[in-house]
Amino acid sequence: MGFWHTGYAEFHEPTGLENFVYSPPPPVRYVCEHCAASFAELEGLRRHRFEQHPVRQPALWLRGRAVGALPQLVMTPLSATDVVVEDASRCLLNGSPVALAKLGPRLASMAREFVELQFENGGATTKCVLDFRIADEAHLAGVEAAFLRLARDHVLSIDALSRFIHDCREFPSAMPYCDGICHYLYGVMAKERSPDSGLKQAQYVERYMRSSDELSGFDRPLARSVRALISFHFNQFEEAELLAPEGALRHAAGAFAGLLQGMPWHFDTAFSPALGSAVEDLLTDQDTLQILADASHGLVELKPRADELLAHQRRATAGGYDQLKRTLLASEAMAARGDAGSHAEARKLARGLASQHDTSGWALAMLERLKTP
Repeated sequence: MGFWHTGYAEFHEPTGLENFVYSPPPPVRYVCEHCAASFAELEGLRRHRFEQHPVRQPALWLRGRAVGALPQLVMTPLSATDVVVEDASRCLLNGSPVALAKLGPRLASMAREFVELQFENGGATTKCVLDFRIADEAHLAGVEAAFLRLARDHVLSIDALSRFIHDCREFPSAMPYCDGICHYLYGVMAKERSPDSGLKQAQYVERYMRSSDELSGFDRPLARSVRALISFHFNQFEEAELLAPEGALRHAAGAFAGLLQGMPWHFDTAFSPALGSAVEDLLTDQDTLQILADASHGLVELKPRADELLAHQRRATAGGYDQLKRTLLASEAMAARGDAGSHAEARKLARGLASQHDTSGWALAMLERLKTP
């Protein structure tokens, strides 16, 4: 009959399954893939995974710095010990497996390569990209020699920087090194409001950050000194102490770091404030030079200069990075004096830092020292 309707189905009585009784299916259970636990709701499973089976993301560290998702430029040769991998059980280098123990030597042998790395641990994956453009040693030394010529003139200006850049063009493989130094020096001129810098005063922060980022791939004394000064300015005292060479900057960074960790300020003069070289003098802006000079003094010498330090603190840019260092010095000097007025001023300064995470420990200890509720 083809597809024509005959009406047969309308009069035909159904057969079979007459005793079937429908019952709803059992409720869905969400089972953990790591153990036998199951949960009625998906949120319960997620919470269980997070609390009972946490998964750490694999990480690659080069010279003590974590490699992020963006490509990282490598300008100076790595050693095998510079490469540290955490929380990974498997590694792929440009798609091919490589033993984790052999990754350090493999990367240390590279000079001009673009490398894609993938780290896995069974629960998480991390991808990194390294762009190896190892600068010639002679070119790096050439940039440093050009900087020494700049430093010997004791003049930081646009013309001086232009001559420095011109001299460095002979060393093309090390131009990122030159760029990192220039960003910092432009930042110093902006911070000191140099009229020919062409930058607004607030733009020094961006220049400092770009300089630190670009110089992080160069494990050389000049690059470390610049990065130490930048870290010190941004109140990253522990990193500044680690990067700085022996001298005033390292000792001042250690003194401020100890203060924030609850250690007392040194009682007597602990180090000479003089930086001692044309290179360091050129690298260090005037505000930082003054802070280093003040920080070289112990409480015996700071106490009679408390009013002067307080005046410096009040002249510092409100909310600026240098204001913290000025506040710490002024408060310590005021607290060392015995009169009620000085203690009241020290309490006021400490209360201003009590709500900040990095300084709350010092502030509360200061207030307790002054027997303030």
